[in-house]
Amino acid sequence: MDLEVARSCYRYSRLDSVLIAFESGSELLAYLDAVEEGGQEMPSLVLLDINMPGMDGFEVLRHIRARKRFRKVPIVVMLTDSDDPRDVERAYEHGASGYQVKPMRVQEYVAFFDSLADG
Repeated sequence: MDLEVARSCYRYSRLDSVLIAFESGSELLAYLDAVEEGGQEMPSLVLLDINMPGMDGFEVLRHIRARKRFRKVPIVVMLTDSDDPRDVERAYEHGASGYQVKPMRVQEYVAFFDSLADG
């Protein structure tokens, strides 16, 4: 459900790059394997949910940052309901470029995506 809401809000935003969504962290890591092999395009931004099937967002973040090629890709840990300072600190410790609590209203979600277009 969260993924469908994100997709919908993304379509209404000013972002014009293709949104590629994955159901799990392992799917994202497999995509990054393909990027390293030259079979897929380098992502310009990665958005992670803390609560994902299989590996959580922190673990996926650690795996991404362990790969030299992806150390500079902006990664925002988001789509979480947690504003717990320990989660925020943990995200930055693992290499997150930003941390965003999931917007509750569609307008806020679109505004979040629009802010990424401005950055």
